[in-house]
Amino acid sequence: MDYPAPFVEIDENGDIDLSNAYVQRIGEYDKLSVNWLYREFPNGTNETQALERIAEQGVVDGLIYMGHTNNNFIGASHQYASVWDNGSNLVDHLKLEIRIREIGLERFGIDAIRTGEPMSTLEFVLLPLYMHHRFQLRSAIQSLGGADFRYALKGDGQIPFTIVDAEEQRDVLETVLSTLAVDFLALSPDIVEMIPPPAYRYSEGEEFPGYTQQIFDPLAVASAAATFTVGEILNPDRMARLVVFGSMGDYPNLQEVADGLIEATWGTSETGDTYRQQVLHTAQRSVVDQMMQQASMAGNPAEVRAILSDRLDQLASGIETEGALKSTSEARRG
Repeated sequence: MDYPAPFVEIDENGDIDLSNAYVQRIGEYDKLSVNWLYREFPNGTNETQALERIAEQGVVDGLIYMGHTNNNFIGASHQYASVWDNGSNLVDHLKLEIRIREIGLERFGIDAIRTGEPMSTLEFVLLPLYMHHRFQLRSAIQSLGGADFRYALKGDGQIPFTIVDAEEQRDVLETVLSTLAVDFLALSPDIVEMIPPPAYRYSEGEEFPGYTQQIFDPLAVASAAATFTVGEILNPDRMARLVVFGSMGDYPNLQEVADGLIEATWGTSETGDTYRQQVLHTAQRSVVDQMMQQASMAGNPAEVRAILSDRLDQLASGIETEGALKSTSEARRG
């Protein structure tokens, strides 16, 4: 974990607690680094050996060093080395961040801005709240098709490489897939109705993409979140690892992940209002669009392209069969 996000908690009353958002101290790795760099040893000390002992103690204490080449990119695979996240267990903390986001959206209203500010600036506040889960999700999903590996040296006692436990990977997948549910993606009509087009010269904040010109577009908002989640799951490097690791034991393979992705979107139905149905369709389109894109990507391994193509064919056949059954049923009623 590097560059932690603000540490947000939920207090005993179910309220959001920001009292520990930023700790006012240095971290344990900072202490190790300072000790190794600036420690003054008594005369006659073998400094090489003394510095090695400091580094060895860091290994014993679980202070892992990973360069940004191994953690600061989409599709990273280290179970622990990630950025802008919190928690000793990244998946459990993702569940917490999802709940914090839910509380924030339930209570979102005009008090999110100062008196006298344009109501349109509510969108600038809504965006980081609606996408509050994004950095923690990106960190947690590193365990899906991921591993715990070290810059191990011969004789230092470290285990150089271990695939993440299968059940941990499945817990990650289930949690990440929950962010494609309509209940997660849909905004309350009250929120939509309180955000007008941008006030004149007040469009300098970060806004959601949209297709409705200046009018706030809640379907584009849902699409942005769904596209983010699906893109993280179907990252080319991650899919290739799922193929490899899935062949080495009872780990989730790409077939299982693709099936879970389809089931979470196309395997569900929405009986609510038309808006919620459109939100579901938005998530479904995001899944199909990105599966089609990756299935046709020449840079992906043949196994990845074949698995995605097979799942798309199965989905198309299922939709065709369902449509035929529906037509037959309607004809009989007629």
